[in-house]
Amino acid sequence: MKKQSLRILSLVVLFSACMKPKTFMVDNYQDITSTHQKIAILPFQVNFNKEYKESPYRRGGPRRDANYWVEQERLAALDMQKEMFVQLAGQVEKGRIVKVLQPFTETNNLLAEAGITIYDLPNTNKAKIARVLGVDAIMTGTTDIVVYPTGMGMGYGFNSRQGGVNTKCEVYDGLAGELIWSDTISERPNSQFDTPSRLAAGTLRQFAKHNPYWAKR
Repeated sequence: MKKQSLRILSLVVLFSACMKPKTFMVDNYQDITSTHQKIAILPFQVNFNKEYKESPYRRGGPRRDANYWVEQERLAALDMQKEMFVQLAGQVEKGRIVKVLQPFTETNNLLAEAGITIYDLPNTNKAKIARVLGVDAIMTGTTDIVVYPTGMGMGYGFNSRQGGVNTKCEVYDGLAGELIWSDTISERPNSQFDTPSRLAAGTLRQFAKHNPYWAKR
């Protein structure tokens, strides 16, 4: 009986580990989002995997120091912010999203004026950020980019068994500063042309049609 219980427990753990995370949303998110008129998109957090950072095969020669990667992740975070704005703006033009998007350049200028750096964003109260930006809601996220060295003179890249991009997108209510919606989308490489930036942009294209503000017509 004890062995049977252990087998059942193992199966439960196995199935739990294999389950795809579901979209999170608060019970009254539709009521909350209906009050949102203006939305700001923050720079995303971007993380490159350790193997990629330490790869000796990367184009450009020797390994880079920690400061180099901090800057690369910062620049990638701004690129993700810009790309999300472009993708959502396209949906606004099509009438799929009936909201006002704050230009990302204005968002970043207001944050700088308030002394809030890109590194402060994860730990800063979202209601405070919304007040600084003068918006009703905030969209942000985290992108994990996993790249493994090829070791074949190509520098680095993906392979068919591992690597890819995972992006978690989050929406916060500006008044309460609370998370009201989040989901994760993954992109895996299918060819040698699937670069990290291309796959990352692919996740954002999906989020442009999969968020609390998108209305199918």
